[in-house]
Amino acid sequence: MVTRAREQATSFTKLIEEKEGISIEIPLISFESRNQLLNSITLSEYSWIVFTSANGVRFFLKQAKVPKGVKVAAVGSKTAKALKRYGIEINLMPKDFIAEGLVAALSRKADPNEKILLPRGNLGRAVLPGQLRDLGFHVTDLPIYDTVIPYESRAALKKVIEERECDVITFTSSSTVHHFNQLLQAENLKDKLKGITIVVIGPITEKTLLSYGIVPQVVPDQYTIEGMLDSLERFFEK
Repeated sequence: MVTRAREQATSFTKLIEEKEGISIEIPLISFESRNQLLNSITLSEYSWIVFTSANGVRFFLKQAKVPKGVKVAAVGSKTAKALKRYGIEINLMPKDFIAEGLVAALSRKADPNEKILLPRGNLGRAVLPGQLRDLGFHVTDLPIYDTVIPYESRAALKKVIEERECDVITFTSSSTVHHFNQLLQAENLKDKLKGITIVVIGPITEKTLLSYGIVPQVVPDQYTIEGMLDSLERFFEK
């Protein structure tokens, strides 16, 4: 089961099919733009624009351009790939594709008191702007899109789980985990998931899943969809 947003599921499905798997696409996450928000600030006043997802890149560039002289940071390879598609030069990308890795990288590369713009979704973790401010940066945390539940997926999701039509469930973000539980609203969910292998994209999503009492069998070392599938293959080979 691929739980990514509808517009993002195709790339994951393609990778699964290349490995001779069968993808069941059930979007558990959707996005809505907050239009015109970027008009409320002067982008050229910032030293850095920090992108934490491909969605952040997409929704930002629908409304604005990166001004000349403003440096760009990307939290991971997928975000960097999205920026490169638009021809945007990346000045910083951490080795660890999580917020904490980005904070560490910026602390070495940026100067204290620099202004940082953080255009992202409304459910972004508070750790990133908080830690950057602790280091002395002036941070504008600007939610430029909303993460919402696609309620139209409920019937298909219930059918797949209740009739046990999938062998693996993939969770690519904490939001997909929250929405999975909210859409199912099922008692004894752990029992319903017995025999289904669960793979998460990384430790943050794993922590969210554990908060519901569900333990993933696969957590990749590389926090990408490619890393998820490689780790899943190794899991099944055992």
